[in-house]
Amino acid sequence: MKKNIFKIFAALTFVLAVQSCKKEDAVSIDLTQYIDNPSTQTDLDKWLKTSFLDTYNIDVIYRYSDYYKDYDKVVSPVNVNKVMPQMQTVLDGFISPYKKVAGQTFVKERLPKEWVLYGSGAYQSDGSMILATASAGRRVTIYDLNNFDINNADLVTRKLRTIHHEFTHILNQIVPMPTDFQTITKATYNATWTTVADATARDNGYVSPYASSQPGEDFAETTAHLLVLGEAWFDARANASTAAGKIALKAKEASVVQYFTINLGIDFRALQREVQNVVRNTYKYQSASFPYWIGQGLFKNITIDLSNPVYTSSGISSNFSTAYQASVTAVAAVGNANRKLNYIRLDFLSTTAANLYLNYTNSAGSTLEALYALNMTFNATTGATKFTAGTARDTTTPWTNAAVIQAGAQPLINYFTASNFIADWMPANIGNDNFNSYGGFYVSGTPTNYFYGILGQTAL
Repeated sequence: MKKNIFKIFAALTFVLAVQSCKKEDAVSIDLTQYIDNPSTQTDLDKWLKTSFLDTYNIDVIYRYSDYYKDYDKVVSPVNVNKVMPQMQTVLDGFISPYKKVAGQTFVKERLPKEWVLYGSGAYQSDGSMILATASAGRRVTIYDLNNFDINNADLVTRKLRTIHHEFTHILNQIVPMPTDFQTITKATYNATWTTVADATARDNGYVSPYASSQPGEDFAETTAHLLVLGEAWFDARANASTAAGKIALKAKEASVVQYFTINLGIDFRALQREVQNVVRNTYKYQSASFPYWIGQGLFKNITIDLSNPVYTSSGISSNFSTAYQASVTAVAAVGNANRKLNYIRLDFLSTTAANLYLNYTNSAGSTLEALYALNMTFNATTGATKFTAGTARDTTTPWTNAAVIQAGAQPLINYFTASNFIADWMPANIGNDNFNSYGGFYVSGTPTNYFYGILGQTAL
């Protein structure tokens, strides 16, 4: 009997000890940085109410709850210090662009009304991590926020891609994705996308391995990459693909643009422009800059023809126009031969060498070419550029023609070599259809002195 009583007492003591340890462990975890008292309205709560609930009828749920996640996912609460930066990104890079392009009514009616935030990622059985989900056209759940850093442009653009991806799913629930999109790369979709290398996905016509999992994800990924990473990134990916892959990527782009423009009544190029302006100007994403893509070799030349109507609608600096017109006059005056300067082109041979190309017509009506070598120092991060006069690269006809009309080309050569320039997308007032198709250079410290032209991706 005593032995039994002792055993019972010992067992109770063990249970109490275990419970005591559990209680002590729980108390030792500081949850104050993750969860606020729901009955207390913090400054964050007030900001969320003013910025989202009152304005867009959007409820941002950041206090931890199992209700909003899949039952088989183990996730952690979000650090409250991450909430405002993330949701400011949502305002700047998602809501504001749609509001400007699609209008206030669209935003209030179509945007998901619940945004749920978790601190950690949600992992799948295949090892992949879920960054966000969209549910029934009403809710977006964002994971992995404890690693978010608003000062890290790579992380910001990653989150923006995720948000635009999930919202595309919501749009597809309202207006189904085009059936033609689903057939473009029908034969190469692969449910086990985690085993697909990025280069393989690219060569098969996908913007990412995840896009190759199935048509719905492909459409959402294509849309998000076009909006957030931009047209230059998309073109570079297509150019690096196979011939068939490039055709597929460009066909998917056309399908996405048509879906937004025709099916939804949203100007996709205008939306892309607004998102790109935020990515470039607010978050300073280097890979969206014009200098970056010159450095990557995407853009091979800039063609400048002042008879192009774009210079009437968007303007051109008087400094460059004066130099250009001086060359028009001087080319005609060489030998009194009345040659006509048609247009010029700046060819980028590398980040250290360029050619100035002049296309002109002689008095007999024959079209001729002249080439002038330029040395080039170029910073792909800042866009700082300096051109200096070089020497003829060979003795073929364009180079010998250059010697003949040297006096005619000199005003332009002087303009290009006289100043330090900064490479940039321009002009700022270019139409949506031409956005990202034009770029140029302005004189460092004097942005009113500039030149720009249509960008070419093929060496000529």
